[in-house]
Amino acid sequence: MHPPRPFLSIVIPFYNEAENLGLLITELDLVLGDLGISAEILLVNDGSTDFFDRPATTPRFPIRWIDLDRHSGQSAAIYFGIQQARGMVIGLMDADLQNDPADLPRLLETLAREEVHLVTGFRQRRFDSWTRRFTSKIANCVRSFLLKDQTRDTGCSLKVLRRELAVRLPGWDGMHRFIPSLAVAMGFRVAELPVHHRPRRFGKSKVRPFRRAWKATIDLLGVLWLSRRQFQARALEKGNPDPLSEFGEEVARAHEPAISPPCQGKVGTE
Repeated sequence: MHPPRPFLSIVIPFYNEAENLGLLITELDLVLGDLGISAEILLVNDGSTDFFDRPATTPRFPIRWIDLDRHSGQSAAIYFGIQQARGMVIGLMDADLQNDPADLPRLLETLAREEVHLVTGFRQRRFDSWTRRFTSKIANCVRSFLLKDQTRDTGCSLKVLRRELAVRLPGWDGMHRFIPSLAVAMGFRVAELPVHHRPRRFGKSKVRPFRRAWKATIDLLGVLWLSRRQFQARALEKGNPDPLSEFGEEVARAHEPAISPPCQGKVGTE
């Protein structure tokens, strides 16, 4: 008999991030514990060559370690992590501590209250090299113009998405750069929120900006083709309650004042 499905699965791909993993797990435990939801953390090892501890749990949540049998890239790690995830909502983030777990509650609240299928972050102030910021800005402008996905920062890894969308993401190298575009092409609704971006504390970035820009340009042509051939229909089951609606109601109640203030007259502009 399978254990009950958790509300949230956090999928974290990593490659040689031994110094960051312990700190990230601690931060996630604190943030998820304050939310009061059931959750699991999936750490997907993309063929790392460094040594890292593998705790089976945080103080409050189970940790699942997934190993790819060869170094295959971020998209592969995300894809296989999603296939293993059991949550009704999937969260995605990097392992390098530049994404802030404290942003997760706002993303989850928006996912529930705005009735969208994907909430993706955009980094207002980035702590990356100028070359990476420059190539990213150009790529975002070109992608947004061609794909019409209305996403400012598709390179931000911090996202939350409903399971029905997550399991439809295709498995190909480069997919992770186009998750909002693919979601829009499949008829799902997407929202964007500003999120924090922190300086890298340990290790080095594995991204090579100009090499990535060349690969992303080629991938963009493939996504243009794929976007025009996606199914936009969704399979709906009547009578099946939406767990996110219940979560949204709980969030709304948490933000309500204990006693509503009395009306002080007309509301309007002069």
